[in-house]
Amino acid sequence: MDYGLRIYVDGGNRLTKVMEELKKPFSFPTMVSQAEVDLNYGLNFDQWDMEEDLENVNIESMLVEIIKDGESMGKKLVGLAAEDKGLLIRDRNRYERKAGDEVIVFSTLSGIAYNLHKHNKDNENIDLTLNQPLIEYAIDRKASISKHNNNFKGHFRVLFYNIFSTNQIMAEVNFDIQRITFCPEAIAPYYSYAIDEYGRVKNEYKDNKKTIVWDIGSGQINVTAFDGMKVVGVNTFEKGMTDCYERISMIVYNNFRDKLDRKPFTYEVDNIIRFGNGILKAKKGIDIDIKGIIKNVFDNFAYELNKDIREFAKSKFFSNSNNIVLCGGGSTILFDDLDKYLNNDFICLKSNIGEFDNVIGSMYYRMYKDNSEKDEE
Repeated sequence: MDYGLRIYVDGGNRLTKVMEELKKPFSFPTMVSQAEVDLNYGLNFDQWDMEEDLENVNIESMLVEIIKDGESMGKKLVGLAAEDKGLLIRDRNRYERKAGDEVIVFSTLSGIAYNLHKHNKDNENIDLTLNQPLIEYAIDRKASISKHNNNFKGHFRVLFYNIFSTNQIMAEVNFDIQRITFCPEAIAPYYSYAIDEYGRVKNEYKDNKKTIVWDIGSGQINVTAFDGMKVVGVNTFEKGMTDCYERISMIVYNNFRDKLDRKPFTYEVDNIIRFGNGILKAKKGIDIDIKGIIKNVFDNFAYELNKDIREFAKSKFFSNSNNIVLCGGGSTILFDDLDKYLNNDFICLKSNIGEFDNVIGSMYYRMYKDNSEKDEE
């Protein structure tokens, strides 16, 4: 079969990010959220210039039905439409396996279909590259891959309905996924550093260069140690940026309870940090400057994480490693704090793509894999 289109997907539970036709990343929000909290991540990546509106289907009114191999998986609201209606999905245990999660599967397939429609593509054969959660890769890789294959392989007919007239079909997309390649989180980002644009290992990474990748996410932190191109150790820490946001929220509420109707949600804290310059809008038009609280929480979190980084490096390389790659969305926020504690002993590399590290890393992984297969022919 001719695999006409490659699509790269981040299989995480907060964002489903899809990348089509190599270096054209764009995002699609899922309806997965922290318990009882709306999350609105991934909607404003203007730097990619890929968020043009569609006349008949837009990201704010997504009522989707997915029919797999002739059998309907249901009709569900996704993206902003789900959030606006208050359809919240409770956060699973952070170590809960994602491979069989119906919400993630449905949202991922919706994201693929939406972006195919966006680019006027139909009846495509898809070569899918999927980021596999590191914890699944480490615990039972074969079982995880089997579940993903069962969920994503097949023929898909995806229907987009008018959210205000739910029997009216606004658009339809068909595609076949017959091939899936897996690239685990925290392993994927390394390839964007170690592999060049021709799919070959860069010279500085050939000679058993020892590198540790720290993928700092919202719910957990994944870490992988590399000796050259060989994985020599992995770990997952059940903590992440949401812990920082929750702590900031609690401190702010305790300090300014008289000015607040409720404790700020973690997604609000995230937006304040990313877009609000550390200013919280309180009741009666009151603005509260929480930059000092944010700074202290991040500093404490970075100090504790710095001890984890040192201990992991020591356990894997007996401290004979000084190359640290900090990636994931949390790395763009925490880098200066971490570098302050680590720069005397480590060379810290800062990601410039944040949330897209894993999905773009998987692209380089495929380039490397394909190039290696050519060399063997």
